[in-house]
Amino acid sequence: MQSKASTIPEYISSLPSKERSVVATLDKLVRSVAPKGSGSMKYGMPTYALGSRIIAFNSQKNYFSFYADPKIVMRYRTDLEGLDVGKSCIRFRKIEDVSLMTLRKIVSDCAK
Repeated sequence: MQSKASTIPEYISSLPSKERSVVATLDKLVRSVAPKGSGSMKYGMPTYALGSRIIAFNSQKNYFSFYADPKIVMRYRTDLEGLDVGKSCIRFRKIEDVSLMTLRKIVSDCAK
């Protein structure tokens, strides 16, 4: 769902506790791997500009979404087996369902 929050901290604080925890984890992951990334709210979700690429994530009604460059998502497709993976979107219901190490690799590759 699209948020009307104007900043990433405002967006995170507006979420229910369980969702807030997951989205805060994703935010911390992106900021730690790509500290030079420029974060803002775009498309109603936290979005980080990493050079010419972007990373975004969101809490949806029944799952979480993590968006990255389609070519990089494709590169890690086997590591994402068992998840609902689209062209540039990785969807999961619980943070335990996705490998944070794989997400770190994706962010790292996007930041290059």
